[in-house]
Amino acid sequence: MEKKKPILFDVYPNLEGKVPWLSLLTGIPSKVDRLKDLEKYLNLKTGALYIKRDDKIHNVYGGNKLRKFEFIIGEALKKKKKGIITLGGIGTNHGLTCAIITKELGLRCELFLSLQPLTWHVQRTLLLSDYFGAKLHFAKSFEFGVFKSLLFRLFHPKYYLMSNGGSPILGVGTPLGSIGFINAMFELKKQMDEGSIPVPDVIFVPAGTSGTAAGLTAGCKLLGLKIKVYPVKVSMDIVVNPKRLIKTANKSIKFLRKRDDSIPDVKVGKNDFQLIKGYLGSGYGTKTLKGQNAVDLIQDLEGKKSGFLLETTYTGKTMAAMIDFLEKEENKSKTVLFWNTYNSNDLDEYLRETKFDYKKLPKKFHKYYTSKIFQCWQVTDCPEEIKFKCDAYLNHEYRFWKVAECQLDESKKQKAMNYLNEIKQLEDA
Repeated sequence: MEKKKPILFDVYPNLEGKVPWLSLLTGIPSKVDRLKDLEKYLNLKTGALYIKRDDKIHNVYGGNKLRKFEFIIGEALKKKKKGIITLGGIGTNHGLTCAIITKELGLRCELFLSLQPLTWHVQRTLLLSDYFGAKLHFAKSFEFGVFKSLLFRLFHPKYYLMSNGGSPILGVGTPLGSIGFINAMFELKKQMDEGSIPVPDVIFVPAGTSGTAAGLTAGCKLLGLKIKVYPVKVSMDIVVNPKRLIKTANKSIKFLRKRDDSIPDVKVGKNDFQLIKGYLGSGYGTKTLKGQNAVDLIQDLEGKKSGFLLETTYTGKTMAAMIDFLEKEENKSKTVLFWNTYNSNDLDEYLRETKFDYKKLPKKFHKYYTSKIFQCWQVTDCPEEIKFKCDAYLNHEYRFWKVAECQLDESKKQKAMNYLNEIKQLEDA
């Protein structure tokens, strides 16, 4: 595979060799698509909607983490580390991405996982993280997970400790992940120069740990662009807040300037972005009505034909915020870019290879598999000859009627719909 070095290194050649980097991405530059059906649905006037397709930047697993990993794991290899320690919720996409990439690179992976609302997505992710070779450690809380990961690192100095989401926490950690998104902004600038997209007025992006939004904001500042980044808060205040975003962005710029003083001496401030609140729900991973409605709407209007997905923890909530923004009359003439941070590649072939044998996982995770929950084919005991041919089988979506036309008789279909509606109450947020 041809290595595509960061555009940042082309613009500032002195950075090459001074900023750690490892070629991981197989689908860059990620394409920009126009969301014409959503434009029509929202009755935009002269405005336009686009999506940045980071969901396809790797041949196995796309999403925003890989842009960070190119620089973070690049540093780990430069320091001759033999493994990566990281942490997140029990359904962490960050952790699964780490498991996939470390296996690809022949590194070890230790995941410290804390509680989040139990869903089929969580069950899938645990099985897949184990399948790709990660060692799973249970923690009752995020704070305890931090403690356990630090303790593990103390006794395993040959492992590199990467914070959750690949972003600094409370000032501790590397800004390299955000530099991955400064580079992504330079990539987008090139696409603008080539005419793939006009200069957006606004970029909407999920804010789980602030690192992605910090990098995009810093990139806009370095390029002198007047684009305003709208990070949508989808996690707890301690990891998503304006002060942290500003600190991470400026730490990233400072890191680059130390290695090349020709880089503009600029600083990100509170007016360079607008943190959007009100879409999280009661906590991280909670499914909200607005988030689910946004996922359903995009699937119906755009996702099926374009082959991208949204989900209810990050991108669905961000899309809900963007839709609310564009329903305001004063915003209907704006050019808006949605930065898709979620993977769209199909992992079902790997999931099938796990044979759903959760007993291979550490015992503390077994309780998340001991009852039939959420999936229609579990509720109805769907026969194999129907289940294996159905698009709803193994799908993330609990609302199976949005995915496939059920082949069972109407009474069984209705039973599943009633059951799923009853147990999967969405928060009104």
